[in-house]
Amino acid sequence: MKKIAVFLFEGAELFEIASFTDIFGWNNIVGLKEFRDIKVETISYKEEIKCTWGGVLKAEKLVTENNLEEIFSYDALVIPGGFGGANFFKDKENEIFKKLVKHFYENNKIIVAICTAVINLIETREIKNKKVTTYLLDNKRYFNQLKKFDVIPEEKEIIVDENLFTCSGPANALDLSLLILEKMTSKENVEIVKKNMFLK
Repeated sequence: MKKIAVFLFEGAELFEIASFTDIFGWNNIVGLKEFRDIKVETISYKEEIKCTWGGVLKAEKLVTENNLEEIFSYDALVIPGGFGGANFFKDKENEIFKKLVKHFYENNKIIVAICTAVINLIETREIKNKKVTTYLLDNKRYFNQLKKFDVIPEEKEIIVDENLFTCSGPANALDLSLLILEKMTSKENVEIVKKNMFLK
């Protein structure tokens, strides 16, 4: 079984989380039989978070120093973005998060950062010499922050640099979830899932 950890910061956007839970949930029902074993699990440094637009989401797994090794066995780490006004950047220095990023990056595992989550990812200072993007609107204030780090900022909606996937907005979360599904399964399987979900 392959496993994807979706790391929840306070203030994360539910749409960006749901893009992964739904695509892979559908995959496990309608995808090709040999690929129906990919588990998506929400994890966090706290038991529950309040989402950007309201609503409380309980993490399926609380991550602590005691169970970090278990999360290290996962195949992908997904970080949904959120709004600063909803405290999304408040806990970006979280040590658990830093250790997860370090492990996934050093072991060349899949890392996905959506929209503003790229800021939290890059601020760990673990990601170096990689092409990245982030939210491009709002006078490019998020994108301009990338220039302070050892990365290669590019003004594109989606960037794939080996196993690092970054994007510029919530709509791209759906595109990235399909890209990760293809990477973990096959193009044919993605088309089956899309057809069953009425995705064009």
